[in-house]
Amino acid sequence: MPATPPDPPSFPPAPAADQEGMDWQFAFERSEVMRAFQQELLVSIGHELRNPLSSQMGALQLVLSNLCDSREEERECLQSAKEAVERLIKLLEEYTRLARHDLPIQPLRPRPTRLRPLLQEIHSLTRLQAQDRSIRYDWTALQSSWLPDSLTVWADPHGLVQALLGVCRWGIRTLCYGSMALSAYPGGEEHFCLEWDLEGRCCLPIQPQDSAAWRVSERLLREMGGQLELWESGLHRVGIRATLRLA
Repeated sequence: MPATPPDPPSFPPAPAADQEGMDWQFAFERSEVMRAFQQELLVSIGHELRNPLSSQMGALQLVLSNLCDSREEERECLQSAKEAVERLIKLLEEYTRLARHDLPIQPLRPRPTRLRPLLQEIHSLTRLQAQDRSIRYDWTALQSSWLPDSLTVWADPHGLVQALLGVCRWGIRTLCYGSMALSAYPGGEEHFCLEWDLEGRCCLPIQPQDSAAWRVSERLLREMGGQLELWESGLHRVGIRATLRLA
């Protein structure tokens, strides 16, 4: 990421969409992007559940096959299986919550929206995909003083979550390996910037407009008075900036 990020351009909020109507073509594209994301999330969940299940099977197989040298070793295997079950239950509870996550496809209704809780939600929904691709996913910016709980932006909550999910999904799929780090900073009196620094080997060529997720995110942000930008700052470094309108 550049040492001193350039100031985002000043741009007026996009005209509010007709809340009485519905752009059905765009709604269909939004729903297809969400369906693809949910499929990827289910695959990631399946991969994550394999480890505790394998641990249980290995420990129990030792006991059932009488391969333990003593009663104490049997108890250790059973205790290991019990701990694996407990980890599995915690994972299932978290993934049940994620599976219930719903983003209705409806006309945008922007209002003052707290940003930090939405970013925490987006991190929960995307960290597994990054983990599956062995990408270091750095969201320590959530603890930044620039992101107090009181910070609000002018956005439709469902639309903003979907827009930022699309940005993160595009970034994760673009990196073959490396890191994806989030930073946050004010973009002037009227805007706030979220910036992801992608460092590592990327899938070339980098053509975001070929991605439905990027196109949907770009339009959602624009219709909420924001902007989505991409730049390449080096051979193995790409930057993404989402500029949001402050409430």
